[in-house]
Amino acid sequence: MPQRTDSSSPTTAARLLKGAALVFSMLGGGMAAWGVDKWVRYPEARASQFGFEAPLWPAFTLFVLAATAVGVRLLWIAAGRVEDGEDLFAQRHRRRRSDPPPPPESE
Repeated sequence: MPQRTDSSSPTTAARLLKGAALVFSMLGGGMAAWGVDKWVRYPEARASQFGFEAPLWPAFTLFVLAATAVGVRLLWIAAGRVEDGEDLFAQRHRRRRSDPPPPPESE
């Protein structure tokens, strides 16, 4: 990981994470809006698997909304942790592939 410079502060990292959450929510919202549009236009569309049938668009839209909510929450929590001063990479076992694994802890 490159060394931090003066322009790389926790505030900047938190803003980037929150910006990523915003972009992710816009993408997910757009996909959900597309799914709702298809649901209204083609309510007869059905998905079938293993002999079972179900309406396609409601399931698609709910899945997209749930996945978007999880992704936005993950990014927002990470931004909050960075704002609190936590280094999200501090506890990684190996920072690069070439680094040797840490020695086992003896108790």
